[in-house]
Amino acid sequence: MVKDYLIVGQGLAGSFLSWNLLRRNKSIAIIDQDHENCSSLAAAGMINPITGKRLVLSQRCEELLPYAKEVYHELERLFNKKFFESKEIVRLFGSKQELYEWSRKRQQTHLKKYYGKKQKPGTYADSLNDQKGSFIIQQGGYCRKLDLLNCFTDYFKENNLLVSGKLVYDDLKIKDDLVEWKSNYYRCVVFCEGYQSQDNPWFSWLPFNHAKGEILTLSNKDSGLPDAVISCGKWCIPIGDGKYTAGSTYSWDKFDCKITEKAKEEILTEIGIFIKASFEVVDHMAGVRPIMKDLNPALGRHPEFSSLAIFNGLASKGLLWGPFYSNQMADYLIGIQSLEEKVSIDRFIKKHFKR
Repeated sequence: MVKDYLIVGQGLAGSFLSWNLLRRNKSIAIIDQDHENCSSLAAAGMINPITGKRLVLSQRCEELLPYAKEVYHELERLFNKKFFESKEIVRLFGSKQELYEWSRKRQQTHLKKYYGKKQKPGTYADSLNDQKGSFIIQQGGYCRKLDLLNCFTDYFKENNLLVSGKLVYDDLKIKDDLVEWKSNYYRCVVFCEGYQSQDNPWFSWLPFNHAKGEILTLSNKDSGLPDAVISCGKWCIPIGDGKYTAGSTYSWDKFDCKITEKAKEEILTEIGIFIKASFEVVDHMAGVRPIMKDLNPALGRHPEFSSLAIFNGLASKGLLWGPFYSNQMADYLIGIQSLEEKVSIDRFIKKHFKR
């Protein structure tokens, strides 16, 4: 029997893509090493429409954000579990330039639904050092990504779609328009490996620029913090029962999922600048964000082997980008839609692939 797709990796990218292919009545199998080295596990879960010191609206936010929310609501109905939590984001002003950027963007009618009201200095004096004031980012929130991944895992296992283990590249045998793997045949193998694609013999030529990140789970039932995400460089997300997720860090010197004391101290020190409460650290996680040098996702088929494809490069925006681009990737794989130029790996072929 020939199956349509073998999906390598069951993080956010692999899970979203697998789900989209199943919705199109395609036959699949998934192999995953029990989420080992999975960057999705160390993702914050935050969906923030506005990023950076220049308070820029996230790329294609007006299209991707409502799409992602609708997908999460659909998955909530499927799994009978709440995943997405709408939360205001209190963005503390760090400079006069940020205040200027807020004012300028707030005047644009189509952006007002994201750039909320300004709050005077001292609004949160009991819990925050907000001497420069703040404003409310609207339309954001966070996704309970561990619950989501666990539901996907259970669903795939219940339907006998998920194989636990690490794919050995040499076990793949490309035969005409099919790929053989352990005596099974697939029309296409799609690699959703995150940063591990840097070692993939068919896709290592892609210009990756991965970044390791670490997050903390903190506890303080008497923090006095507002029921909102707090953002000022680092961020702090209330996740219930007096617990918070805080982060994150970026490093490029070592790509592994080992936690470090240095990152822990960095997060605690920096959130301590704007949050008055102290916390107990109850968990600490690390992962490597799969990032391309041009900061766009990487989707497409191999230029020589059309039965091999990749879905990667969701960076720190897997929860915002994943639903939309996995849908586009699924349509591309079955031949009813082409990929956008800025996400297709064809943009790298001329410079990085010698045919």
